[in-house]
Amino acid sequence: MKAAWSLVWALTLVLVTCGFAIVLTHVALGVGADSTPWPRFSVIIVFFWMLHRPGIMTVPMVFLIGLAQDLVLGDIPGAGLLALVLASMMMGRWTIPLRTMPLAWRWIGFAGFAGLVFALEWVLTAAARLMLPPIDLVIVQAGMTFLLYPVISVIMRQILRIGRTPTRTL
Repeated sequence: MKAAWSLVWALTLVLVTCGFAIVLTHVALGVGADSTPWPRFSVIIVFFWMLHRPGIMTVPMVFLIGLAQDLVLGDIPGAGLLALVLASMMMGRWTIPLRTMPLAWRWIGFAGFAGLVFALEWVLTAAARLMLPPIDLVIVQAGMTFLLYPVISVIMRQILRIGRTPTRTL
């Protein structure tokens, strides 16, 4: 019975943090030409949960989060969703060894994951619109997301009391 409640609690926590991340990403910093790109918190949270709760952050869950992200942010439907799903499938095997590594290695892994997500979403958006969208805002948003990952990771690990997992034996 305790295991069932633990699973329900973990699933609720993952859904709430992902929903909060999507809403926080949607907050505008200015309007029109003065608007500033905001980090994609959902990319950070998806990667975090892929590392720490891989049994919950499965491909169908990533699909639902990507769908919610596309609907809330008003992006081209399916571009963000497909980019997030493909990147999570490509990074799936890499998350296993990253779990036990220090923050610097997890940050490098996140750089690969975020790079895949942003590049795929840019390519899919270009294909859907049949023109190349500006890449400068994508690079700024990816950079801000990359720089914010260690802060959010450390805060969430402290709040959730996720310690370093035992070291791997090679």
